Amino acid sequence: MTADERAASTSRVAEKYEALLEAKVADPWGDLKAYVLAQPEFVEAELGKESLWARFRDGRQFLFTDNLKPLARPLSAESLQRMERPGDALQQKGASGNGKPEVPASGIAVFLSADDQGNFAYAKAAQARIAEMLKDRGWTIAPQKDLTIDTLMSLSTTKMGILHLTAHSALIGPTGVRQFGVITETLTTDELDARYKAELDSGEIIYHRNRARLKEMLLGQQRPRYGITEAFVRNRLKFSENSLVVMVSCESGTPDAAGFRQGLTDAGAGTIIAWDGSSNDIGHVAMKIMFDRLTAANKFDAKDPANRAFDMEAVWDYLGKRGFEQDGYVYTNNLLVTPDAEGKGQAPAFVKRFGNGFDLTNPVITDLETRWKDIMVVHGNFGTKTGTVTVGGTPVQVSAWSDDRIEVNLPTADNDPPGSMGDVVVTARDRTSNRRVLTSWRGSVEYTFETLPIPGSTGLLTSVLNLDLHVRGDAHELRTEVDGSLGRSVRLFVPASDTKASYKSSGTNSSGLFTRTWSGSGTLPYTGFGFDGNSLSLHGSIDAIGRLFKLSPAVVGQDLLKVKTTSISETKETTTFLPFHTDALGFTNAFGGDTASYGTLFTLDYLGNVPAYDKRLAVPTLPPDSAWMRVKTSGMTASPAFDGTVGR
Repeated sequence: MTADERAASTSRVAEKYEALLEAKVADPWGDLKAYVLAQPEFVEAELGKESLWARFRDGRQFLFTDNLKPLARPLSAESLQRMERPGDALQQKGASGNGKPEVPASGIAVFLSADDQGNFAYAKAAQARIAEMLKDRGWTIAPQKDLTIDTLMSLSTTKMGILHLTAHSALIGPTGVRQFGVITETLTTDELDARYKAELDSGEIIYHRNRARLKEMLLGQQRPRYGITEAFVRNRLKFSENSLVVMVSCESGTPDAAGFRQGLTDAGAGTIIAWDGSSNDIGHVAMKIMFDRLTAANKFDAKDPANRAFDMEAVWDYLGKRGFEQDGYVYTNNLLVTPDAEGKGQAPAFVKRFGNGFDLTNPVITDLETRWKDIMVVHGNFGTKTGTVTVGGTPVQVSAWSDDRIEVNLPTADNDPPGSMGDVVVTARDRTSNRRVLTSWRGSVEYTFETLPIPGSTGLLTSVLNLDLHVRGDAHELRTEVDGSLGRSVRLFVPASDTKASYKSSGTNSSGLFTRTWSGSGTLPYTGFGFDGNSLSLHGSIDAIGRLFKLSPAVVGQDLLKVKTTSISETKETTTFLPFHTDALGFTNAFGGDTASYGTLFTLDYLGNVPAYDKRLAVPTLPPDSAWMRVKTSGMTASPAFDGTVGR
């Protein structure tokens, strides 16, 4: 058969379908099948969902579809009830990832779309927005192209990390051996029939017409278009490890399309998202929201404060719980259920996920933690391939990397060198994470213990601990689920290595012939959470919800305080513990789930600074009015200042 003969015969099929619809026959598809079987060019025909497949007499295949429908507004009550059926949210959920989360090995994202006289305009706009989200995370975006045979052929040498495809599609083939076909924008010609002869004869490429192309036929465009099958994708496309394929196309998630999906899997696709039923623009809404939450783009229905990035499992669960409403119309109450386009109560399409190879579009930072010896721990999902970390835009040394935590060494000095604080960003496989801020606080805090003279005595005994304090930590709230409520971190911070601690004891108290004198001064090193010799123990936490800065110090050492006692009969000198009463610093009960069970609660202002503080508190373990502890600071400055735009 020549290309002209094929064009003429397929045009007659499309024209016959229009005539049957105009005549309002009871079964237009059944009548169309009978018509096709009566034509000399065809030897076989079968019906699909709003589609007809036929085989030409030379064995090549033809597909006619009418499954692109405009959305009805508002949806029928029956359509919404179908989305609320028990178990629907579980039906679309694919297999959970069993391995460790990884960023796709390839950073190339390809977007292909049908055009069809502008019927895919919304789809193309959605793809363009998703491409921007990915580009901001370090993806290389291939130029957006129409879905043509030449474009698909050109991808045979490209390993893709993401393929987002939207097109007409349907099931083809006779009962028992049905498969799935995707329709391209390439018009058939004699030249192309000759070029693609092997693919047409083998069934890799088929012929197609869609009813929406009727305008083209009326304008004299009689040629059908080419489509592709599972054999084509298996032989022509390539995907990297942990890649993702999104197919916003009708019937792509049905059991009969399993062969096509297997072809994608054989080509390396890690996860495939597809529609078990008819797709429409609500499917593109779902995918925009999905990529928005994966990348922390915060461009679509953004929350205040913004979301951090999340992994696929968290986002997939989220999609099944939220709906989409616009201009007062409810389109869906479950984004993993695409409603029937015409709103007539027909079965919706379930969005399904096949394969568990894809987890992350980019590394994900959940929160930060600081540890002894100027180590910062970055928590989240990063993949197992070691990448880089920057703090304030400066690369820092990575000392340990695993899929869910990274340890880095922070430069530390009085002048706050580059890399010591600021925005923290992880890069893995050239993709960048959401940012999280490491905040630095500097200031002096003074702790004074003072005995009060009892009746009949004179003179005060005083012991002062002075901290030239430098701490770093994560000052922002965090979410554990997409769009979820804000919580506080329970991770502790410890002082930076340039923190300095000094103490001094002094004073004399006399009562008759008895005199007690305190003396002793020096510095105290910080040695971590351990109790090593004469040292400072210090940790704290930040309650980002209550805007509180909790500091928990203690002094370790048995010979820091020199006590000289003189009586009428003798003079005696001893050494003992520094009188530092942790039960008189402000609180002694743990809150918020962290392990700091005592200390002082300082407030944080809107910039994250600690304002001036000065309080005296009685020591509950000593007799009343015998001594007090005083905690004093002129304030501590946060750098950088609190940033309300950071994703939580």
